[in-house]
Amino acid sequence: MLTHRLPHKDNTNRKFTFLIMLCLIPLMSGCLKNPFPPILKTEQIEIVDGITIISGGIISDDGGTDIFQKGICVSTSNTPTVKDSYTIDGTGNSDFKTILYVEPEITYYIRAYAINGAGIGYGDILTVKLDPLPFTYATIIDFGDITGTEAFMRARVESNQTVTARGACWSTSNNPTINDYKLESGSGTGIFETTLTGLNPGTTYYTRAYAISGSETYYSSNFEFTTKDYPQLTTHEIRNSGTFIISTGGDILSTGIIYNAGVCWSTESSPTIDDNKTEDNLIYSTFYSDPHDLLPGTTYYLRSYATNLVGTGYGNEIVFTMPEATVYDIDGNPYSLVTIGTQTWLTENLNTTKYSNGDEILHISDGNEWQNTITGAWCFFGNLSEFEVPYGRLYNWYSITDSRNVCPEGWHVPSDTEWQTLFTYLGGIENAGNALKETGAAHWATGNDYANNSSGFTALPGGGQSALQGYSYPAQSLGMFWSTTMIDEQNAYGYYLFDSYQAVNQQSYLKQTGLSVRCIKDE
Repeated sequence: MLTHRLPHKDNTNRKFTFLIMLCLIPLMSGCLKNPFPPILKTEQIEIVDGITIISGGIISDDGGTDIFQKGICVSTSNTPTVKDSYTIDGTGNSDFKTILYVEPEITYYIRAYAINGAGIGYGDILTVKLDPLPFTYATIIDFGDITGTEAFMRARVESNQTVTARGACWSTSNNPTINDYKLESGSGTGIFETTLTGLNPGTTYYTRAYAISGSETYYSSNFEFTTKDYPQLTTHEIRNSGTFIISTGGDILSTGIIYNAGVCWSTESSPTIDDNKTEDNLIYSTFYSDPHDLLPGTTYYLRSYATNLVGTGYGNEIVFTMPEATVYDIDGNPYSLVTIGTQTWLTENLNTTKYSNGDEILHISDGNEWQNTITGAWCFFGNLSEFEVPYGRLYNWYSITDSRNVCPEGWHVPSDTEWQTLFTYLGGIENAGNALKETGAAHWATGNDYANNSSGFTALPGGGQSALQGYSYPAQSLGMFWSTTMIDEQNAYGYYLFDSYQAVNQQSYLKQTGLSVRCIKDE
């Protein structure tokens, strides 16, 4: 009988693998360990006063899974659980504390608890028994809902005597008494609620609960609080002074929700929101304002305002005088002027609704009608009348070349040659933009960093109305102006300035396009 023996193999590798597996078993068992209830300790009890204690929990292990509830359970039996009275003090494995209100002369058993997916873990059991109250006792247990003029208080009175009156007293000085401001809230013991009224905004007060028994008045400890204040803000200096397109605004220095903000003005000092005002959009804590309908040669008082839940606060007051008007259009709109080289220009965009002979310029707000008209017409940017101040109206090419003249008498819409003369005087078309544009971000987008308005032209970004239905050139980014020079039957020259460009750009526009108009004085 033949016997076949298997070839001999080295067992070293198998032994090495076996040893590795033995080493990994504890690690694998640790990864697969089942969760268990949290492990924690009850925080030592701190006695605050005759009815108030503080305790909590110190968590040493969350049991391998999230703790979704924790707190203190309290009972007069020696093994308190969550079936008795308990607090809820959040989630997670952080330590916690809580305030408890207990009756004097009763023994309470207290312990911390925490709950995770594996169950409830309890801390050690502590006991507390407060001494009997030797006199009437008052304590504040809740305080909040603080406004500019009111605040809510919840308090508790305990006594072994008859309490004939209780309530709250307050003052701007420490340790107020019933000889200061006070509000009575019934009599007897237990919890009561009251609202402190007649407070001054932005003021720090001290308040105490009180209880009167016999001839004695007993007080709680002080509670300090500050009422909410009116908004605090500053007023921007006047921009474009000497023109009829001034702008200003404000910066809000305080925190909290602002409901309305803007500037108000009057011909008398200390204007309020009952006078003339703007309502402006907040950009973080800043807003920009365009006062309107200001009369030539008139002195005004102006200040910023902002309204919150307390009321309306005002910024510093600015006094300024509008320029005397040298030019009016037929609607009575005033204009100022600026001389640049050999030319004199109006400083504001045209805003008339009539030709200089008194005939009405057609107002079109329908997009389909606008793109198909071949007669003079005007519109607001986006057909929104709020763009009238400070940008004026937008006009198609047919209106600016009408023989009845859209400009005031003695003025006209510039030709392409007249625009080029202006640009040449300002250093060429590639560099003239910054010299023409209004400075800052009151109207231009934030890319307008290099504008200096050295010419005094004060170009504004009024945008434009496209000849294509439903499309507008963006305001705040583009200032667009007509020339009277025609290219062909459908197109004419205009110019645009862009917020982040120092150049002025010549552009061919369909004659139905709505652009801003700047008038130049007749020679």
